[in-house]
Amino acid sequence: MLITAIPASARPLPIIRPITDLRQRLNEVCEQAKETREPIVLTKNGSPAFVLLDSDAYEDQQQANRLYLAIREAEIEEQYRPESIAAKDADDEIRKIFATWGIDYNGLKGIAYA
Repeated sequence: MLITAIPASARPLPIIRPITDLRQRLNEVCEQAKETREPIVLTKNGSPAFVLLDSDAYEDQQQANRLYLAIREAEIEEQYRPESIAAKDADDEIRKIFATWGIDYNGLKGIAYA
């Protein structure tokens, strides 16, 4: 499973408000943040200065980010994990290695190691 980012054209336009709205219309700004669950960009002198986000929406975004990272990490691990082999195939390989050293592998099977 490959997770891709949402293309910029599919994302909603950001909500932009002047920072003075915090002083003059605090309740309205907070209500908008809670209702939309989207970041509100607060501008100072026309430039972005701060981003306001409802705390529940923030927690949801953080959880989604953690999930995305966990899935991505699992994808990377899967990509580099060596293939597993059957026990019989492993036994055959070990038998060949021991034979090159002149050791009887079948004689070692009953030995318990500490």
